[in-house]
Amino acid sequence: MVSTRAERAASTRRKLLDAAVQLFLDKPYDKVSVHDLADAAGVAYGLIAHHFGNKRGIHREAMRQIARRLAQGPPPPGPPGTRIRHLVRDHLTSTRHNPAAYLGLMLSTDPDSHAIVDASKRLAIQAISEILDLDPERPAVRLALRTWLAAFGEAVIVWLQDGCPYSTDDLIEVLTATLAELLRQAARLDPALDPAPALAALDRPD
Repeated sequence: MVSTRAERAASTRRKLLDAAVQLFLDKPYDKVSVHDLADAAGVAYGLIAHHFGNKRGIHREAMRQIARRLAQGPPPPGPPGTRIRHLVRDHLTSTRHNPAAYLGLMLSTDPDSHAIVDASKRLAIQAISEILDLDPERPAVRLALRTWLAAFGEAVIVWLQDGCPYSTDDLIEVLTATLAELLRQAARLDPALDPAPALAALDRPD
């Protein structure tokens, strides 16, 4: 069957994007040329400009593709502590299945990657705040949650780099306990903040 022009264009775009994902996971942005991308995809390098505008454009889309591999949906209904643990478990499972994608995104120094990671952190803060009935606009709460997400990210990086030496269940409990402690410390900074309901929820896994 003869493919249509649109089908050929879509196929070329997919080849370029697949090649970009692999190359940008292996090398920093400035070590990958448009010729490298075109050669890896088996297409003319001018097609990068046609489909993505320039190297920055294909890099940005490749980073989004990597982030989509790691993206998780909302946790199912249930007690707050269970929902938080579900979020953590889904993230650990996804990163364990896609370690190169996670490490490539988290360890990249490129601004496109930073923007995607920051956007995911904002979504995570909103989700955690809703589950635990916290106000994300409250400075002490925001400080606690952003600190937790930073620690979470570093913990997962080390966990993956060390070959996942601890079970997912054990790491979930360490991370959940860390969140609880940060909320306790947030209440020291903001005495009007009552973390008791959130702490009680986190203490109850079921």
